[in-house]
Amino acid sequence: MIKSFLVAMAILGLMLNPFSIVNAQTKLSEEKSTPTSTIELDELLVYPSVLNFDFSSDTGSRLDLPIFETPASITIISNAELKKGGYQEVGKALERSPGFVWGNPPAEPANYSMRGFTSNQVMIQRDGIWLGPALITGRPQNGFNLDRIEVLKGPASVLHGQGAIGATLNMITKKPEAGNTSTYEFLSSYGRYDSVKVGFGAGTQINENLWFRFDGSEYSSDGFVDNADPKSRNFTGSLLWKPNDQLDVTWGVDYLEDKLQNYWGTPIVTEGFAAQPLDGVVAGTVSGGGAAIDERMRFVNYNVNDEVAKSHQILTTLDLNWKQNNNLSLKNYSYFIHADREWRNSENYTFNSTTNLIDRDRFFVAHLQNTFGNRLSGKYKSTIAGMENQSLLGIDTSYIDFERKTQPLASPGSVNAFVPVSSSFGGSPSSFRLNPTQVLTVAAFFENILSVTEKLKLVVGLRQDHIELSRLKLNDPTAGGPFDRNFDPFSWRVGAVYELTSSMNIYAQMSSGADPLGSDIFLVNSNQNFDLSKSQQWEAGLKSRFMDGKGEMTLAFYHIERQNILIQDTNSSVVGGEGGQRSTGFEFEGSLLVTPKWRVGTNTSFTHAEFGVFDTVSGNTPANVPEWVVNAWTNYSNVAGLPIDVGGTFRFVDDRFNTRFNNIEMLAYKTVDLHATYKRGKGRFTARLTNLFDEAYALWGDEFYSNQLILGSPRAFEISAQFDF
Repeated sequence: MIKSFLVAMAILGLMLNPFSIVNAQTKLSEEKSTPTSTIELDELLVYPSVLNFDFSSDTGSRLDLPIFETPASITIISNAELKKGGYQEVGKALERSPGFVWGNPPAEPANYSMRGFTSNQVMIQRDGIWLGPALITGRPQNGFNLDRIEVLKGPASVLHGQGAIGATLNMITKKPEAGNTSTYEFLSSYGRYDSVKVGFGAGTQINENLWFRFDGSEYSSDGFVDNADPKSRNFTGSLLWKPNDQLDVTWGVDYLEDKLQNYWGTPIVTEGFAAQPLDGVVAGTVSGGGAAIDERMRFVNYNVNDEVAKSHQILTTLDLNWKQNNNLSLKNYSYFIHADREWRNSENYTFNSTTNLIDRDRFFVAHLQNTFGNRLSGKYKSTIAGMENQSLLGIDTSYIDFERKTQPLASPGSVNAFVPVSSSFGGSPSSFRLNPTQVLTVAAFFENILSVTEKLKLVVGLRQDHIELSRLKLNDPTAGGPFDRNFDPFSWRVGAVYELTSSMNIYAQMSSGADPLGSDIFLVNSNQNFDLSKSQQWEAGLKSRFMDGKGEMTLAFYHIERQNILIQDTNSSVVGGEGGQRSTGFEFEGSLLVTPKWRVGTNTSFTHAEFGVFDTVSGNTPANVPEWVVNAWTNYSNVAGLPIDVGGTFRFVDDRFNTRFNNIEMLAYKTVDLHATYKRGKGRFTARLTNLFDEAYALWGDEFYSNQLILGSPRAFEISAQFDF
């Protein structure tokens, strides 16, 4: 409470003393278009973009192709949007994007669902680097240290290697920019459940050839569930050396440490036991009767009292860019990742209909990961038969040394459903199951854009990977022994963009992907020792500006097939190898500036996803995949001529299943969030109210913890102060 009081006093003091604050200066990069949504309306003679059509996304193409001309669905969440959202968790920031569903279970703390695929089929990157399978390496990230978030939807192994099927999510940290003068940024916020966010950033020019940037942020909360207590701390820093117009070198360091929320889910009980069932949360059957969530258990924590779920990781990068002239340039990107992760928890909570108690387990797991990588590429512009052409050729190498220690332990005992005696974990186990894994990857990639006419562009991408996997099992009696295996996936993308008018493009593309067929590549067992699964997608759509730039819209239709996958049946035996998974759907997103002060926006996605022929799940829907997701938002500036902005968002997420077996249904939910911002001097003072109507709902269902659900947060408030000077 002392920390909360100090933060509240800091916010109040800054509100009462705004005169020491100066305006932020928005900069446009000469080399690469900055998302125009970062620029306030009154600073431009043109209307700011929300969909960032003119931005060139490295996640979608390495050939500086604007989003408007890229034959793919790409979402950019700019720093301005992150700032206006209060630098929320990445998953919360992505909610406003078409079709995104997310969860934050501590076993898989950064879990996303997109286009019918979840977990490891959604690749997570940090500054363009794959950290590892999302299921075991992802971490919840706050937005303060980020410059933007880029999302490429659909299979993208041609750009990013194995694992990119449903989408590629790239979190890009803030970096110094040549020519920028000194800038500073400050964030302080306080919210319900004693939630505190603090951030400070600074960038300055050291001499005529050297620039520096540093950002630090910290987050802590009690959480809405008893003793959840998540915490995180992130420091990023980088140096830019630009001795001339041809060469620039950026060295960066990214350090993260966190303690995950101590909330593994709320047990599903029987309707007969639930004297106070939460309406509209869950449906289906469990052992002993119909499924329910009892309101009396909504805020109860069933974990042990000395739980551990923590990590620290450091990412260092060296980015070298050399430009001989306008036609030839080279780029070399080197990186090193070191990460330690540890979990000691009671993770599974199963309602026992015979005893009316909650049966628990106890499990230990730890990771030690070191990754070295280098990506070298060259771009060349030329003409072919009078047609403009741009090509990129590169080599991508990485070596991963991953060690996983596990040990299931005796149960800490069953507990009362309403007043659990948490007990203790009982210390670290004396022996471990040790699974060292090494993965060596060497890949060659090629990308090309040919301007056939002024209106028609053809885009081609090719990638050949060679992956050497070595996996041991020490003191491990589980199925499968040590093995070595090589994989050689070939990935491709072919697309075309045609300019119907100067403000409307249509496009079509086909792309492919590859990923481990049953598990992630860090955990695949010898009894899953088949080839990588294969995925193909076709996509067609349009991107348009209208009403002289006041409106923007995108529309995409897609179909994805994933073949040669493994899956476990209800008896935990592995079936498949020739089975598949498919999804078909569409996504729409639009924004309209109704008046110079009032903007509205909406997006809608429809996804029909199902498994192919499998013994027990044929035709079933994959977990955490809703058919419909709808978002709508509005913002009104300078209310009554005052420096006040107000706005709100509406979100609808359709029914979903918590596992592939489709026994338990997480029912549809709707949330409404409101915000109001007061601008004075160079400060922004914001009040937010989330889940206005306090709707109880299931946010996520973890396949490995099928007897419990992650519930969404109740109504909450936040007040924040942000300054740029």
